[in-house]
Amino acid sequence: MTSNSTSHTQIDIAATLKACLLSVLGSTVQADLVQDNTNLFDIGIDSMNMTELLLKIEKHFNFTLAPEDLSSDLFLRFANLIAFVQSHVSRN
Repeated sequence: MTSNSTSHTQIDIAATLKACLLSVLGSTVQADLVQDNTNLFDIGIDSMNMTELLLKIEKHFNFTLAPEDLSSDLFLRFANLIAFVQSHVSRN
């Protein structure tokens, strides 16, 4: 049995990402609209707030994104973004 108290769980990551997303999008989106299968483009993510969101993710989770890591697929489903951040967090 290993102690993993410093790592982020998938639930923590999802909650943090949702908070970051809602912060970036402002009051235009209700929290309950953001589900695992939500297409982030459908709820208003665009290139400007996408950049802001990625900067928040880097700062909060303490990793740097490489340009080759990024694709529009990350934003097609909220679950894609969660899995992406989870994979980067687990590397650290």
